[in-house]
Amino acid sequence: MVNSSEHGLARVIHHKDYYIRGGDMTVLVENHLYRIHSHFFERESLFFRQKFQSAEGEERGSSDNNAYTLDDVKSEDFARFLWVFYNPKYSLYEAPLETWLSILRLANRWSFCNVKELTVRELEKIQIEPVDKIAIYHEYSINKLFLIPAYIAVCKRDKPLTFAEGMQLGMETVLRVADARERARQRAAESGIRSPTFDDFEDSDMESMIREVFGIMSRPTSPI
Repeated sequence: MVNSSEHGLARVIHHKDYYIRGGDMTVLVENHLYRIHSHFFERESLFFRQKFQSAEGEERGSSDNNAYTLDDVKSEDFARFLWVFYNPKYSLYEAPLETWLSILRLANRWSFCNVKELTVRELEKIQIEPVDKIAIYHEYSINKLFLIPAYIAVCKRDKPLTFAEGMQLGMETVLRVADARERARQRAAESGIRSPTFDDFEDSDMESMIREVFGIMSRPTSPI
């Protein structure tokens, strides 16, 4: 179904999957109109609860002509985010990394804590390159305990971080990685190992050092 209004240069149209009969809230994202259930947003998100409270007495979101507008959001990302609530496979959430990153970005931005926790659980099932995983988890303030294997992998590899990887991780993380690698070399020298390599260190020994260097002390009760 096509709406006759215009949004910028693109015609505004109903989203093919998420203009839902029975929905009670209309949202405009780029040139797509979504008709969805406000219940999920009011229940899960402080951001949207405040948005709804500020619009009390108005008819915002009640129809296509007065839809809520979400700026700086891509329609593709919003559709991926809605999939969490409207997934036809119920508890089966199989999706590629790119999809979960879209969901994580919006869950973090809008304070959907339960969705963020779901996303972290699913990310933990995906093989992500250590440097990429560290950068992602740092950006979205995910508990560092989940990064111990990635920290170990980066610290134990033969080659130091590249310039591009350093830019991706940021100065603080680069310095902590360098500190951990230097501590490992010093401990090897003190134990009498000649020309040590990082393969000489057990992961359990490296984990203790990583915890100290990155300030990771306790087990998480939550990923966030």
